[in-house]
Amino acid sequence: MTDFDAVIIGAGVVGLAIGRKLSIEGKSVAVIEEQDTFGTITSSRNSGVIHAGVYYDKGSLKAKFCPEGNRRIYEYCEKYNVPHLNTGKFIVATSNDEIEKLISIYEKAIDAGVEGIKRVTKDYVNEHEPLVDCVEALYVPTTGIVDQNALMRSYIGEIEDSGSNVVFNSQFIKATRNENVFEIVIVASGEETKIKSGILINASGLNAENNAKKLDFLDNSFIPKTYLAKGNYFETGKDLKIRHLIYPIPNEASLGLHLGLDLGMQVRFGPDVEWVDDIDYKVNPNRLDAFYNDIKKYLPHFDKSLLKPGYSGIRPKLKNKGEGKSDFLIQGSETHSIKGMVNLFGIESPGLTSSLVIADYVSELIA
Repeated sequence: MTDFDAVIIGAGVVGLAIGRKLSIEGKSVAVIEEQDTFGTITSSRNSGVIHAGVYYDKGSLKAKFCPEGNRRIYEYCEKYNVPHLNTGKFIVATSNDEIEKLISIYEKAIDAGVEGIKRVTKDYVNEHEPLVDCVEALYVPTTGIVDQNALMRSYIGEIEDSGSNVVFNSQFIKATRNENVFEIVIVASGEETKIKSGILINASGLNAENNAKKLDFLDNSFIPKTYLAKGNYFETGKDLKIRHLIYPIPNEASLGLHLGLDLGMQVRFGPDVEWVDDIDYKVNPNRLDAFYNDIKKYLPHFDKSLLKPGYSGIRPKLKNKGEGKSDFLIQGSETHSIKGMVNLFGIESPGLTSSLVIADYVSELIA
């Protein structure tokens, strides 16, 4: 006898999407979250971008999930009136030395099935964004922005409408397994509680590694080390009459320090990459000069005085600085032979865009 069909650790955008999926399939679900509300960590500390799937290596889970996730998120937002905007974006090469990389990105995007992407000239860019400087660019029409908190609230609404629950202030302590039933210990409002479930999903983002170590039935060989890549943002608080997202050529650890927009068209810049050992969301104002030096490569007339420290987020990476690109890692019973158990590691960008598709994938793993 179980208390729930499924327990999900983590009420970020991916945990909630999985909770939504399993709930509307008819399962009784509890999404447990140690914070006092949803999505306070990685899910709300990002750029809020609906990615097209341009950058990811063929055969990776990111390449598999993101283009379909892009289509699904737009459909979902339209259906449930989640605020969003299909802005499109330019990926700009600011020197001839970067054109080879630009072409490589274009070819990778075509392979991944990204819709509508095309190579464009500097004149084409300047027709649409006269403030932007480049030698050549890619235009990606399916990129956009979304109110990620509104998206998560919508997922919660569907979970609750299906008769399931999202429970806050509930810290996961440990889990054991007995005859295909997971016995999960949590501390809620200072009191220790035990709940039983036939399915256990660890979707706890930055805490996924630590929480996996609390599963006494899981061998540590299945638990990858997580590296913390902090991304800082500087904001302007201004509408600079720019209407597309502007991305530079990406680096190994991120998509580059890009020009982002909120739904009010205010411009912000970031994230950069700052490898850290501990979680600390304070934005160091001394990073401003490095931001400005990157910004002026594609926005040469930008007024440095507009930059103000904004916010930061931390991405869980499965590869450390200098080790190359990191993919998602989603382990079901085909990996660790534990029926009903799924661990999600390294869920960073494009996790928001891919959330509905990741949820489908997890549902298939536990079917």
